[in-house]
Amino acid sequence: MMTKREAVRAILDGRGADRIPVIMNAFSLPVMQYGYTMPEVLMSPEKMTECMVGTRKRLGYDGLCAGAYGGIAAMMGGHLPDSEGNVTGMGEDVVHSMEDIKKLAPYDAEKCPMLKTLVNTIKLMRETEPEEPIFVILHVPAAVAFSLMGAKPAFRAMVKNVELFRALSDYVEDAVVESCKIIMDAGVDFLWFPTPNFGGYCISRKTYEKCISESNIHALKRIKDNGAQIVLHTCGLYDDRFDLVLKESGDAWHISDTSTKKVKEQYGDKVSLMGSIPCVPVLMEGTEQEVYDFCYKECMDAAQDGRFILSGDCDVPPGTSDENMKAAVRAAKDAEKILFGKTK
Repeated sequence: MMTKREAVRAILDGRGADRIPVIMNAFSLPVMQYGYTMPEVLMSPEKMTECMVGTRKRLGYDGLCAGAYGGIAAMMGGHLPDSEGNVTGMGEDVVHSMEDIKKLAPYDAEKCPMLKTLVNTIKLMRETEPEEPIFVILHVPAAVAFSLMGAKPAFRAMVKNVELFRALSDYVEDAVVESCKIIMDAGVDFLWFPTPNFGGYCISRKTYEKCISESNIHALKRIKDNGAQIVLHTCGLYDDRFDLVLKESGDAWHISDTSTKKVKEQYGDKVSLMGSIPCVPVLMEGTEQEVYDFCYKECMDAAQDGRFILSGDCDVPPGTSDENMKAAVRAAKDAEKILFGKTK
């Protein structure tokens, strides 16, 4: 039987595994259960490791999230005023013209305290649980550009000023690629890229193709060429643009707001899948039996070829019960017995 890390690599390589990893994308849940705040754990490798490892062990799921890296926008644009004239240090809502791009500070990974803390967290997690898959939440260049521009200006630019949005995405690409390499070299198993602002709830397929897809194709290929394995979280409605996402070098899609069975039938021979338990109506609000039944069906629909990771469709809500989390794990184990002849 493969180890957990071997199984994740085999799934992302497209070879298939002999088990169904249950990587619940639990970030908020462990932090809240240990009584910490997000800023506390993001600044403390010890607190992050304590809550992530402790919650994982207690509930029985797989994998550890080492954190979310948002240091690029802060380092490059943190010194600039936002649209209201405030210098917040976050680098959000600070680029609204080509001239503003020229005002961005150079990105120096060695001087980024957030990145240093994240690397130390990864190393501590690896020492603490050497056999657990570790992943980090990062942002593609278009998502960094979105932050630098601010939501309203970014959505407007994607329609009215495509050249500006694409220029900014291109400008930050080197910083994203460099950061990803540093994080991979620290010992993570895969990089997890969420794209909640680029699905069908937010922008059209046409806009996605013009402003997002080309940037992703170029940047993610560079990241993969550096040895990374990539999970793209297609957060929201992506059914009308999965054919575009397929060109973007993702080793797996962490899907939501769609039918896992349908996506498996259409794209399962080309990409591995992760998901897709509805976190609120099923995982948090459902009964223990409802969670079990849904998760068992997800596994039976998508894991026949060993290329599936069971997970929530997004971050697991802090109000989710222990019993429901354990029911998801139990469903995956029971599906393994049927699909792979497991006796334990």
